[in-house]
Amino acid sequence: MLGSCDNTASASPTPPTISSSLRTSSSPHNDQDPTPFELLLTDSVPTTSGKIQGFIDAASEVQVFLGIPYAEPPVGALRYKKPIPLKAAHIQRQCIKHAPAAPQTAMPFDTLMSVQIDYQSEDCLYLNIWVPTAIASVSGNGAMADKTDEQVSKDEKKPLSVIVWVHPGACMSGSSSQPFWDGTNLAARNNTIIVSFNYRLGSLGWMSMDHLSPELEGTANLGLLDQIVAFRWVQDNIEHFGGDPNNVTAFGSSAGASCIMSIILSPDTAGLFQRVVLQSPPMFMVSPKNWAEFKGTIFARSIGMDVLPGSNCVAESESSSLLTELQSVEVGTFLDSQTFMTTWPNFLEGLAPIGPSVDGHVIPSHTIVQHFFHYPLPRGYENLEIMIGYTRDEFNFFFPFLPNFQDMDETLFVRTYFTHVFGRKYAQQAYDIYQQQIVPPMSPPSEVSRYMCSDVMSRVATLLTAENLTRWGHKVYVYEWNYESNDVQNVIKAAHMVDTVFSWDNLAYWANNPFLGSGDDIERDRVAKQISGAITQFAKTGNPNHDKIPDWPVYSKLKDNSATASREARRSLVFEREVFLAENIYATGLHLWKTVLKDFVRTPLFPVTASNHPSTAKKYH
Repeated sequence: MLGSCDNTASASPTPPTISSSLRTSSSPHNDQDPTPFELLLTDSVPTTSGKIQGFIDAASEVQVFLGIPYAEPPVGALRYKKPIPLKAAHIQRQCIKHAPAAPQTAMPFDTLMSVQIDYQSEDCLYLNIWVPTAIASVSGNGAMADKTDEQVSKDEKKPLSVIVWVHPGACMSGSSSQPFWDGTNLAARNNTIIVSFNYRLGSLGWMSMDHLSPELEGTANLGLLDQIVAFRWVQDNIEHFGGDPNNVTAFGSSAGASCIMSIILSPDTAGLFQRVVLQSPPMFMVSPKNWAEFKGTIFARSIGMDVLPGSNCVAESESSSLLTELQSVEVGTFLDSQTFMTTWPNFLEGLAPIGPSVDGHVIPSHTIVQHFFHYPLPRGYENLEIMIGYTRDEFNFFFPFLPNFQDMDETLFVRTYFTHVFGRKYAQQAYDIYQQQIVPPMSPPSEVSRYMCSDVMSRVATLLTAENLTRWGHKVYVYEWNYESNDVQNVIKAAHMVDTVFSWDNLAYWANNPFLGSGDDIERDRVAKQISGAITQFAKTGNPNHDKIPDWPVYSKLKDNSATASREARRSLVFEREVFLAENIYATGLHLWKTVLKDFVRTPLFPVTASNHPSTAKKYH
């Protein structure tokens, strides 16, 4: 199949001539480029998916494996079914080209970031691996496997740390094949194995419909189950690529970060990774069960299913055939029907309307907001190490789509954005608290609302999560990203995802991109090395410190002075033009959320107060 592994009985000893779109692992699928060239293939690597051959990127000294299938294609009778791990160890596969992305339509932020993904298919459950050549050679899977032991250092003999990337996109768009997420530079420059994968998106992967038919159990979190199967594939196979299955870091930004947090709450997942790097998780996107089922019912009606008015079930005569009907619907119909959910009048519900949800099985009882704000992590995650961060201007990400935001007055902001979070009763009081105690004096109404929206998107959620995890004994490193984009409209600044752009050390792929704009290339390269170095060092050792940043202590630590031993210092690293350490960052805003604003919240998507489950701590610890 085009874009996936070439499944053959045996591999040809002659390197194939293929299109120049495969010259590096970063290049997207391109049928229009006829320029041929030859690739040097790797030796075969035994896996549960087959005997895998990739290609050698000699310039970067990285071995690249693209489009390795990790589960049976979720098509036909497997649409809306839980993923089935692929077991085909005997098949020889050449994995030298990206697999298709999951079906999707372009989201507004895709347009903002100049993202276009044309190569799509329901047959999308594939992963990619980038392996530094030195470790591949030592493992016997590379072109330099004839080195003697004396020529190989002790460090090279050690299995490498592994970073597994869960791509962003609000669980509605995105792909591991996007060039920004190319793992070549991270692998080569930091001696780390990088893994990425695709998973089901939108209503095909994240639509709660098991209340409509018992045949649809698990539909709420099929994309999450895909991710779990991908992580299990890494555990079963990464050792053959020179990786250490006991030193795996899950790395995600935006929706990818929220998905990782959801995996942690899913039963029987402990041990899939030992560390996590979480960038700006929009924790509100994980829906409570009743809200997810409501959306599932509306969705089923939108595609013509016979849902009984006022009920959560289909007509009895239709229930047994609902799965069959869903499996016969054209993909385009799903994509057209799910788009309406981005137009919910409540801004918070419209930002990320499709994603993980509590279903009583995959996510048993709590949303990630409920759990990560108040309770210990589930059994088996007691030693999980965490690096977590947010950007200073999270909500600015949406400014290009909100041309009138700056001109709205206080009354309108209170009636909309503040009411969406705090309800009619407390919207004005919450606005007044922000205006009088949190934002800088004389700030316009748009700035008041921008602060609040950024808090709910990620800032306050990140800080409350860090405090709770620290309370339960986890080693937590927190950062704030202040380094600004330079977009044409000068509105992005340090918005959502800007830190992720720099984290992959792939700035060449952002040249002329309007999201990032132009800037000082030397300065930007330095900042990219600082954040990417911190991530890869954390993945290796559990400590992000390296020689290009100031000393970065854990988030909360008792002061040494006995007179103030009861006080805690919340220490965070701030990534700016010059990186610096900050203490008690966003102290006033965080204090007001913990003492006053938490009781004003009325949206079920951001329940800051603890839910009434007194047995929860005992249950999970």
